[in-house]
Amino acid sequence: MSGTTTSGIDRITYCLKRKPVIATLVHENDLSEILQTTSHIVCVLKADIFTLGETVNQIRDAGKLSFIHFDLVEGLGKDKVGVAYLAKTIGADGIITTKSSIISEAHKLGLITVQRLFTFDSVSLDNGIKLAKSSKPDAIEVLPGMVCSKIMGRIRKETDIPVIAGGLMIDMDDLNGAIRSGAIGISTSSKELWRWQDQQ
Repeated sequence: MSGTTTSGIDRITYCLKRKPVIATLVHENDLSEILQTTSHIVCVLKADIFTLGETVNQIRDAGKLSFIHFDLVEGLGKDKVGVAYLAKTIGADGIITTKSSIISEAHKLGLITVQRLFTFDSVSLDNGIKLAKSSKPDAIEVLPGMVCSKIMGRIRKETDIPVIAGGLMIDMDDLNGAIRSGAIGISTSSKELWRWQDQQ
C-alpha cells in the first residue's frame, strides 16, 4: 500500500484487519522474534537515536510498518524538529504520542498518527476525547486496553476515529474483549499474542 495514495486511517485498518495485533517492541533483543511474526505493524516503544535507524530499517525490510513512540525515544528533541527527524531521516511510517501539537506536525510530514489516551477517570477520558477531536489522529490508542468495553460507547458518541486497545493486553481473552468492544486491534508486548495465527 502506498502512503501517497492511501490515508493513514486506511493503512492502519488494512493492516489490523489482516491481524489485529500491533507488536510492541520494548526490549531490543526481541526484534528478531517480532520480525518473524505475521503482525503487520511494529510499535517501537523504547529506543534511542543511535539505534532507531537500524531498527526501522529491519522492520521495513520485513515488510512491516514502523510506529515510533515519540515521547519515549531517548535523545530526540520533543518538538517539530524531532518529528521531522523521524519522518525524513529515520523513515518511520507512523508516530505515537500523547501530544496534540506533535500529531498536527506529524500529519504535515505524512506520518500515520496515533494519539495515546490514558483513561484514569472520566475527566481524563473527556479531555482525551477533546484533544483527539481537535488534532484528528488516524487512530486513538486507549490505555489500559481493558477499559474499552466500558468507554467505547462514550467515545463513539463524540468521534468515529478508530480505537486501538493498548496496555495490559496479555492473552486471547484480552484480545477478544477488545475486538468485541469495537477496537480495530490491540498493541501488546505479549509474545503469546505476537505469535497468534502464526501456527494456524
